[in-house]
Amino acid sequence: MHAKRLAETEAALARTDRLWRAEVSRLYGPEGVLRFGYGPEGRGVDGSSVRRAYEARRDAVASWRHERRSAHAVR
Repeated sequence: MHAKRLAETEAALARTDRLWRAEVSRLYGPEGVLRFGYGPEGRGVDGSSVRRAYEARRDAVASWRHERRSAHAVR
């Protein structure tokens, strides 16, 4: 069922986005996401907590986009 899978991937995306934002904010302060979130700092270095959060978010975005395309194709 595409609608259920889409909802699951959307929830995973929201969860991983919150975790990534929290990690960037923890390292760079309350303006960290705005200032550094979309640059190299927001991706972190290999093995860092920011990198793990960034990669989880990136994977969640990809899954959500895939399910979204699939859901629209079924219509």
